[in-house]
Parts: sequence; C-alpha cells; structure tokens
Amino acid sequence: MFRLTFATSLLVVLGATVLAASSDDKTPTIEQIMDKLHKGANSPLAKLKKGLASNTPDWKAVQKSTKQFATLGAELPKNEAPKGDQASFKKLADAYASSTKALDDAAQQEELAPAKAAFRKIGASCKACHTAHRPD
Repeated sequence: MFRLTFATSLLVVLGATVLAASSDDKTPTIEQIMDKLHKGANSPLAKLKKGLASNTPDWKAVQKSTKQFATLGAELPKNEAPKGDQASFKKLADAYASSTKALDDAAQQEELAPAKAAFRKIGASCKACHTAHRPD
C-alpha cells in the first residue's frame, strides 16, 4: 500500500512539474513584448534612451536593459501577424530581433557607437511594422 501511495504521489509531482514547465515556455504575445520593452518611464526603452545618451554609460544598467531587449526581441518572430501579410511580418520581426541582438552584443562589449546605432535601428523599425501589421 505504501508503495502505491508513494508511486501515485510521485506521478502527481512529476505531472505538476511538467505542466509548470510547459506554461513557462509559452511565447509572449506581441502586445506583451511591446509593453514590457517600450511602455512607461521605467521600461528598458526609456532606460536605454537615457543610458546611451551619456558618453560614459553605466554599462551594467545598459546591459540589463539590452538583455531584456534581446530576449524578448527573439520571441517576436514566433508570433503571427495580427494584420497583413505573414511573410512581411516575419521579415520585419526578424529584423527587429536581429537589431535587439546587435544592441545587446554591442552593450556586452561596451561599444557605445554600435550600441547607439542598433538602438536607432530598433526605433526606426516601429513605423513600418505598425503601419502594415498593427490592428486598428
């Protein structure tokens, strides 16, 4: 009887672990990505705008924000276009992800000019994607 109870308990724990792990692997939505990265005065976007304006940035703070950009930016192409052509969205989302990676790579190397260039490229990508794919 003890073995049966133990085995059942073990299966319940393993099942719960698998369910918890699979829920953590869910791709964030486009809205969640944009809100986390771009929304508010304390967003990574706002922090980077301020941090990269300095000739001597606080690289640890900048790197924390660029890591968030790279991590969430890589998730963007996994979403479906809410409006418009899927191939167009994929191309723009891949370019955004590439720019966020370039931003993080430059920040990790503490290279200000390439970090600023990648940050500008991210900002310049907004309008094209929003115009073609943002729901009304």
